[in-house]
Amino acid sequence: MLLAASTAVQSVVGQALAESVVAGAGDAALDKLPDWSGVKLQLWKYTNPFVPSQWSEPKLGGYDWKAANVKIVDGALQLSVSEKASAEVISGGKSDFSSARWEVDVTLPTMKPGLIAAPLWTFNDKAHEEIDFEIVGTKGLQLTVWADVDNQHKSVWVKWILLGDLSGKRYRLGIEYEAGKRVAFFIDGKEAAVVTPADTNGGAFPNHPMKPYFDLWVAAGAVMDTRWAGKWEPMAASDRLVMTLHGYRRSDIAP
Repeated sequence: MLLAASTAVQSVVGQALAESVVAGAGDAALDKLPDWSGVKLQLWKYTNPFVPSQWSEPKLGGYDWKAANVKIVDGALQLSVSEKASAEVISGGKSDFSSARWEVDVTLPTMKPGLIAAPLWTFNDKAHEEIDFEIVGTKGLQLTVWADVDNQHKSVWVKWILLGDLSGKRYRLGIEYEAGKRVAFFIDGKEAAVVTPADTNGGAFPNHPMKPYFDLWVAAGAVMDTRWAGKWEPMAASDRLVMTLHGYRRSDIAP
């Protein structure tokens, strides 16, 4: 099973709009998201609400996704990168929606060049559609919308915000999606960007149901352009970089 971290290697620096803004905290206090207590993680058990991934992408220099790099500790979901291993959790069961709001409360790991923290992104693998929050090395946060363009998975809108090294930062991130109409990104309760078909290259836009993913992975290997995420340097065998998701929620969008 090839998931969208392999499609993320298609990110091209020249496609970025290079628009930089600073997103601040929302005006109102945010309610606490439900934690991960009671969630059971089982490899290959796709009828479960959440499933750890275990798969390889040879083009990424052998940094394979390992289920052992995902665990729940004191009600928090921890994803870690160790030498030659990344981490991913996908939403299982009946979790595809054409209209929804997804939110996570995340503490980012210590970032380093080549490390990609994607605490929340949505994907439809058959339709070649995707919406991303990605912390890219020590460069900052990249927002991306992907769509099917001539039967190819391509980024059609990109925006860089919160520039610089975001190591250890804690954020509440949210994606609102209305298929074929609108994508909105939220940071700490504040709207950071809204995207409609009028904003994308050629009007291409996601229009199929999506499900959420949670990822921490290494952009290594000859296929990766180091101008995007920086050059990854191998870690000591005992080192681990940990991203903590304190809470998660999916909710309906009010009409």
